[in-house]
Order: sequence, then structure tokens, then C-alpha cells
Amino acid sequence: MELGESIVEFIELLMIAASVAVVVKFTKFPYTIALVLAGLFVGLSGLLPEIPLTRELVFTVILPPLLFEASLNMDIQDLRENFKPISSLALLGVVVSTLFVGFFLNYTLGIPLELSLLFGAMISPTDPVSVLATFKSLSAPKRLSVILEGESILNDGAAIVVFAILLEMLESGKINLISGVAEFFIVCIGGAAIGLAVGYLAYRVLAGIDDPLVEIAITIILAYSSFLISEHFHVSGVIAVVAAGLVVGNYGRVFSMSPSTRVILTDFWSVIVFLINSIVFILIGISTHLNIFYAWKEITVAILAVIAARALVVYPAMSVWRFPNLWKHVVFWGGLRGVIPVALALSLADDKLISAMTFGVVIFSLVFQGITLEIFVQREFKDVRRERIEEALARFIAAKSAKFELQRAVESGRIVEPIAEKLLMEIDLEVEESKKELEIALKEEDSKELVQKVKRYVLDAKKSAIRDATAKGVISHDTAEKLLREIDTEISQIYGD
Repeated sequence: MELGESIVEFIELLMIAASVAVVVKFTKFPYTIALVLAGLFVGLSGLLPEIPLTRELVFTVILPPLLFEASLNMDIQDLRENFKPISSLALLGVVVSTLFVGFFLNYTLGIPLELSLLFGAMISPTDPVSVLATFKSLSAPKRLSVILEGESILNDGAAIVVFAILLEMLESGKINLISGVAEFFIVCIGGAAIGLAVGYLAYRVLAGIDDPLVEIAITIILAYSSFLISEHFHVSGVIAVVAAGLVVGNYGRVFSMSPSTRVILTDFWSVIVFLINSIVFILIGISTHLNIFYAWKEITVAILAVIAARALVVYPAMSVWRFPNLWKHVVFWGGLRGVIPVALALSLADDKLISAMTFGVVIFSLVFQGITLEIFVQREFKDVRRERIEEALARFIAAKSAKFELQRAVESGRIVEPIAEKLLMEIDLEVEESKKELEIALKEEDSKELVQKVKRYVLDAKKSAIRDATAKGVISHDTAEKLLREIDTEISQIYGD
């Protein structure tokens, strides 16, 4: 395919994605589902030819930004506090999905065990995009969102590593379980080490720069360089990208960037991921069309196997950590499959059956599970009282932030004081009005969860100050460790109040 043709097809895909986005704004139809259906229509109508994607293109171009953006926006404190249930779901999800789905398909459909295990690993990663969009619109419990998002980040990395190891074994013709397990831990630990190191280096570089465009360019370099460096040393580039994103998102963005840069950074990566997700979801439909019809029996069996594997993971794991039954049902049915399995399947375009099964499972997941989950969540989590508190809080935070930024601009000479004074009077009035509204909402509604968040925010600020003082040599490491342990104890007691 010539470069000119590739550019034209890329623009056509963007036009389709933009058109779908405009339509769903008016219909309130889930965007990812609409993209898949649009892709199916395009594929069946033959409006666009099938667009081949190589394995190298999938791994080196598509995956790094998707994984980096997800980890960039993940609160490491939330991840730490919920690490036990998240890791249980993620790691068990990959292991159980790979083994259960693999052996089930081998037994029922006669697919060679190596290929069926590869499919099990490929279909393991969950995609919380559609689920979290629904949660945010309905103010579902934050911890539930954190669990689904954290599970997705961890099982994306783990599943891709397992997939790569199984694929390497399949191509070499040598299957060795012990060496596979050993290689899994080596490549994961190695990738995490490189990702943390490169992420910390980027964090230090960002601390000395105050230019949004340059800082965003550094994050782009970080997303791809962490992957490429790790792959060069034969460890997991996927894990490296996730680790680097966590470092920059939780330290670089907070301590090295201005508020305006943070907004620009978030918007930039949101656009990048929107474009990639849009293109890949359309490609799901284009690449699927006729394949799902000739392999409908295999796809049906694969769907049943994937759902059964999900149940085997979610209900025991969440029962151990004593989550409400409602949460178990949501996490079980909310384990949607999305971009990552499709990206991996597109890299195996030569195996039509495995690709068709992957696309079929993903389409069932996005369309049927996605729509039914949205209906269920709307019924169970709609909370008008909580929405009122959040709206009042958002108005107050926005007004206070605007005042703070305007005062900083005056102090730095970017805005002259006479002009700023009039604006400050208007903002002060807005702050007072939003403060009164928030006070009324807090008196009338249950604000326990909000108070818990504020307490944790204050304790996190204390920890940050202690770490900075230790790094500058103001206090010793022993004193810092003692104080940090005390603060960690306070954090653990917050939710017991």
C-alpha cells in the first residue's frame, strides 16, 4: 500500500469516527458500541478495504499510548489502597482465562492447545472505557471505578506478556511451562525497573522546564522510549510503559507541572487515545464482518468460555475481600473486552479462526454486555443527593482555582493588577456563592465520603512534604520513616471512622 493511499484511508477512518461521535452526542448511544456497528456497516458495504496491521505496528505504535494514558491518569494511592483485590482480579483473570478458556476450547472445538491457550491470553485484558464513562455520568462509587480501572491496567500488562511468551513458544515449536513462568517474572520485573527508572528521569527533567509544549513532547518520548528500551533488553515494554506512566502521572504531573500544563497534558493524551480507540473500534467492525458468520459456532463457544472464566475469577476473589454482592455482579458483567484483544488479534491476521473468535467475543462484550450493564448501573447507582454535593463542590473548587491562578499571574507580571482587580471581585463573589451552596449541601446530605477524601488529601500532602525534606537533607531517613509509618496508620484508619 502506498503512503498516499494510507493517508487517505486514515483520514476516511477519522471522518467516520467524527461522524459517529457527533451522532452519539444527540442519541446518548454508547460511543464505542456505535463505532463497532459503524465498522460492521463499512465492512459489509465494502466502502473501505480491509486495512492490514502488522504485529510490529500494533505493539510499537498502538499499545504504548493506550497503556501510557491509562496509567498516567491512575491515582497511585488508590491503586495502593486497593492493590489486593485489584491484583487478585488481574492476575487470576489472566491465569484462569488463559488456562480455562484454552483447555475448554481445546476439548470442545478440537483447536490445538497451543492456539487455544494463545486465544485465552489474548482475550484476557479488560477494557473499562465504556464502563467508566457510565460510572462517571451516574456518580457510581469511586472505589468500584478504581477496582475496574486498576484491574484493566494490570491485566493488560500481564496478558500481553503471557501472549508474547506463548506466541514465541508457538513459533519456535518448543513449549516449556517452567521456563515460561520464569521468563514471565523476569520480563515483568525487568520492564518495571526500566519503566520506573526512565519515568523518574523524565520527572526530574520536567521539574526544570515550564513549557507545556516541550513537556508534552517529553511525555510522548517517554511513552515510546520506555517501550523500545525495554524491548531492546528483551523485557516487557508493556510493563515499562505502565510503570513510567504511573511515575509521571503521580509525581511529574503533581510536582513538576503547572496547573495549565496539567490540563493541556490531560487533554492532549485524551485526544490521542480517542483517535486510536476510534480507529481500532472501527477496524473491529471492518475486519470482522463476514468472519463472524462462518465461525458463529466457535464464537458462541468462546463467548461462553470467556464468561465462565470471568465468573470463576470475580466471585471467589471479591468474596474473599468481602465486597457487596451488587459490586460483584457489576465487576463480573463489567469485564468488557475492547481494544487490546483486538490489537493482538489484528497482529495475527493470518489465523482467521482465532481472529474471528476474538472479534466475536469483543463485539458481544461491547454491544450486549455494554448496553445491559448500562441499564443495570443506571437503575442501581443513580444518586441525586450525591450529584448535588459533587456539583456544589465542583463549582467551589473551580472558583477557588481560578482566583489562585489569577493571583499568580499578577505576581508573575503576566496580567496587570488594575485589570485583575475587577476580575478578582467577580471571582470572590462566585467563591462566596459556591461556598454557601456547598455548605447547604453538606448539611443536608451525607458527606462522610467527601470528608474521608479531604482527610486523605491532607495526609498525602504531609507525606509529600516529609519526602521533600528528606531529599533535601533537612531530616534523616530514620525520622522520615517513623513519621511516614504514623501517617500510613492514619490513612488506614480513615475508612474505619
